[in-house]
Amino acid sequence: MAPRNGNTKAEWLAEEVAATVNAGKAISLETVDFSDPERPKTCLEVDFPILPVNQIAVIEGNAGKPIYRMSKWWARRRSSVFRSMLIAAAVRAPDDPAEAAKVVWDAYYGNHQKKGAFSQLKVADIFMGGGTTVVEGSRLGMEMYGTDLNPVAWFVVKNQLSDVKRSEVEALLADIETEVRPQVMPFYACDCPRGHKGTWHCISTREVMGNEFEPLALTPEERRDFSYHGPEVIYVFWAKHGPCQVTGCGHRTPIMSSPVIAVKTLTVKTWSHRCPSCKQAFDVEEQDARMAPDVPLIVAESEVAYSILQSDWSVQCPHCRRREQFSPGRKQRVKKIDLSLLIHPHWLDGEAGQSEKGEHYGGSVSDGAEATVRWNIARGQNIRLLEVRGELPDEVVCPETGKLLKTGKAGGTVPKKSSFACGACGTVQNVLTAIKASGKSGPVAGYAMQGYCPTCDQEKRPYRGRFFAAVSDTRPFDTAAREWEARKENDLAPFWPRQEVPYGFMTSIANADIREDHGFTHWWTMFNPRQFLGHTQLLRAIVARGSTEHHWQTREYVLVAVQRNAQA
Repeated sequence: MAPRNGNTKAEWLAEEVAATVNAGKAISLETVDFSDPERPKTCLEVDFPILPVNQIAVIEGNAGKPIYRMSKWWARRRSSVFRSMLIAAAVRAPDDPAEAAKVVWDAYYGNHQKKGAFSQLKVADIFMGGGTTVVEGSRLGMEMYGTDLNPVAWFVVKNQLSDVKRSEVEALLADIETEVRPQVMPFYACDCPRGHKGTWHCISTREVMGNEFEPLALTPEERRDFSYHGPEVIYVFWAKHGPCQVTGCGHRTPIMSSPVIAVKTLTVKTWSHRCPSCKQAFDVEEQDARMAPDVPLIVAESEVAYSILQSDWSVQCPHCRRREQFSPGRKQRVKKIDLSLLIHPHWLDGEAGQSEKGEHYGGSVSDGAEATVRWNIARGQNIRLLEVRGELPDEVVCPETGKLLKTGKAGGTVPKKSSFACGACGTVQNVLTAIKASGKSGPVAGYAMQGYCPTCDQEKRPYRGRFFAAVSDTRPFDTAAREWEARKENDLAPFWPRQEVPYGFMTSIANADIREDHGFTHWWTMFNPRQFLGHTQLLRAIVARGSTEHHWQTREYVLVAVQRNAQA
């Protein structure tokens, strides 16, 4: 039952669903009496449709499923696997053992609640975790019971199964967005590497703000009067640094096993073409397939020669550099392009522990705002990214400096497990030992960010509007550090955790002692100022504004979504 005839897995699955006799139909299966010691075997005890279930589980892994995506959970299993296992475990096996797997697969897409074939079955998951078994059993019409020692697990599953109205959830989300978005937007607005810029509007005057407008200079009260549309930051990538403990050194080295940040395969429409001048062949690509459009591009020697179609329908031959008008009246095909994004080794060399003036650098969670601002600026000045097109070689030459770059583990700063090599003195030292000796958490610095540009998305760029860029402008993080320091004990004081991280298996045994070895003594030490500004204001909007206008069930449901983002 594997994909065949050249179809993709998604196409195969669609065909299988369409061909399934019981797809969407109300069906009733014969179950067994589990109180009977002489009961017949279930399908699960005889056979199981492992191949087709594996196929849909792989597809499901890349699909957005709201009820499960509302909260992250460790090692969350595929819901399709649990649905099929519950069916197989409940249904009586047919007389012919060879038909057992078929019975389960034919019933997979059926409506099992309408006729209530499973309604008399009681199922208990005493270690329910993220609730996959409980949710899937409920969807089948079984009477489900779930328990877990972890209160977060209980809270997550409780809300996954809560009976809330979609309209009420959307109304609360709209209220939260109205209140919180203007407050955090200055920290997430950015420019697109292709030159697209966002637009700020003054709501009260309907004025479009010019290039001289500085949103980071607005006070929290002033932000309410401004709206933004344009490129935004999705994620920021941070690197922890190892503080060298050699006397007189104190250098800080980013702890990274490899300079490779991201690896993607993009698709682009292309035509085969031959230059009328030099007679050499090359591909004409409809658009440039890039992850980071504004960083130097290195093309692997194995790549086929290509040229990008310009807006005036011209192309330049990559061999003789002759430019010609291109007529795309030829057969077009879709081409896959492998791309790799790298950090320049110069940034991996790290930074001193203090400025040339002797001012201490921050970056640890317990450092003051001004010290962290100095650190952010120092690290942002040296960040460089490179992009490689094609199969990533072991070594590449930087087009800016001519320096040879190693792309594998040899290009990182981790010569052996749990150790780093100081970028200044070269001393190899244990990560935990060095951080513990510093008396605080390891300093971190942003080096890359992934953003989204609505204009690029509208232009149907190969990366669907997304892009990577170096974190060279640290002003959003600097402003956030100063603002959090000013507000954390004032208006936002009730909305962030003060508790110490407790001693436990995961916090003190399985992963060393994160409190002593990593400096994560309290829950708040696991977040940075920009995250705090966002999370605390989201929580305040749910608790304060939501308490008077929305039901508590709705607020709890939305709180789970906030909890998910707090983990991201």
